[in-house]
Amino acid sequence: MTEHRDRRTMERLREHLAGADRELRDAQHFLDPGSAEQAEMDLVHAVAAARLAVADALERVRSGLGEPEA
Repeated sequence: MTEHRDRRTMERLREHLAGADRELRDAQHFLDPGSAEQAEMDLVHAVAAARLAVADALERVRSGLGEPEA
């Protein structure tokens, strides 16, 4: 029973991470990496770093579920 619950938890985590990545990608689309404003540049870097962290976490979950690399 525990193994089944752990797998379902990992599957839900994967869904949430995939959703977070989509939201970050959409936010990134509206940012201008060529902006001269420091605040926007900081935001561009923060969103890019967040996407990288989400991608790493998603890969760990996929690996834990025994799925092939994306």
